[in-house]
Amino acid sequence: MSQRAELDILVVDDHADMRDFLQDILSEQGYRTATAASADEALERLASREFHLVISDIKMPGMDGVGLLEQIKTGSGFSPFVILITAFGDINDTIGFIDKGAYDYIIKPFKMEQILIAVKRAERELRMRRRVKELEERVTRPHRFQQLLGKSSAMQQVFHLIEKVAPAEGSVLIEGETGTGKELIAQAIHRESPRNAGPFVPINCASIPDSLLESELFGHARGAFTGAQEKKQGLFVAADGGTLFLDEIGEMPPALQAKLLRAIQERRVRPVGSTRDVGFDVRIVSATNRDLRSAAKSGEFREDIFYRLATFQIDVPPLRQRREDIPLLIETFVAQHAAEGRDIFFPPEVLRALVDYSWPGNVRELRSLVERCAYISAGETVQLDDLPEALRQQICPVNRYALPEDKTLAEVELDYIRHILDRCQGNRVRAAEILAINRKTIQRKLND
Repeated sequence: MSQRAELDILVVDDHADMRDFLQDILSEQGYRTATAASADEALERLASREFHLVISDIKMPGMDGVGLLEQIKTGSGFSPFVILITAFGDINDTIGFIDKGAYDYIIKPFKMEQILIAVKRAERELRMRRRVKELEERVTRPHRFQQLLGKSSAMQQVFHLIEKVAPAEGSVLIEGETGTGKELIAQAIHRESPRNAGPFVPINCASIPDSLLESELFGHARGAFTGAQEKKQGLFVAADGGTLFLDEIGEMPPALQAKLLRAIQERRVRPVGSTRDVGFDVRIVSATNRDLRSAAKSGEFREDIFYRLATFQIDVPPLRQRREDIPLLIETFVAQHAAEGRDIFFPPEVLRALVDYSWPGNVRELRSLVERCAYISAGETVQLDDLPEALRQQICPVNRYALPEDKTLAEVELDYIRHILDRCQGNRVRAAEILAINRKTIQRKLND
């Protein structure tokens, strides 16, 4: 059955000739139609059957078309699109129809093509909404935690840890590569915590000059430095009762680390240029793309502040270690663009290529790629040629491996191991995953 035959339309008009005229036009185009001679009859039909589109005259005895529109839009459940037909072309009236929820309006006298154009436009939007709903339903509840997605065991473990640490008061350190979604995890911890009614205040410690970071965190008194014309409240106090998220904490300068340690221990801060401390009640959640434990042992980061920040620790896996989540994430990003009118489809061969890619930029890179495809793809189906050239070179190498005919089995095996290592740019962890052997085996065979 065609998509057009799936559209149910209710025609509402008190004139039988107009009802029959519109019904004939729409039926010829393959639409399922029904009619009503009044707004009250239309509401009865809507109560007993689902219609996707209502085309109604405005001027009718009793309840008019605008009243019918208001009744439809204030009802519960599915709300059909409404196209109003009016004999009056006053611009203020027509704007008012749209404000009340009308999908479109048509001014009499009209041509048959005007009706069909409006119906086809409504049909396209309905089809798009169905597609978005289908994609959203495929992202099932067990694979979603707050704004996080993942059906892999690695991400399920992260979800489990969030549920465990969220009710506590201790500081949380989130470690993971750039683009893995560390701030989303921090937000999930806040929303699942008893502090969820309080503010979530983020700050990127690497994006603010060292000279200003202290003022941002602790505040400053009026006249504390050149340009400090007013007293400023710091983020510790602004986050009172909630969560303070310190992103890129590993980039905080050593001198400020000592002041941060004091603030966490005493739950008080002293604004720059002030002689008085200010109390606060916040939970600290921090994030870094560095191995902060190793940095603390090497002296690059204060060890005492590390242990204060890492009462609980969550390690976020990179995307290459949770490849089974890639199709799920793509579906989600596609649904977001479909909701904006850009519907695209990733065929199996492109999906396989993307799953095989190493994703150095992690989820952030994947989201950007889907956005790129939504805008530059020639059609709805994404082709391999739509992918960035650098990505294509990794997933579709020009020199494909071919079996030699004049080598021993051991030599062929060694050649193939080297071929896979080249494809993985020397990444032995990824090569071992593809070859289904461990890294020590790769090393032994290369050394034999």
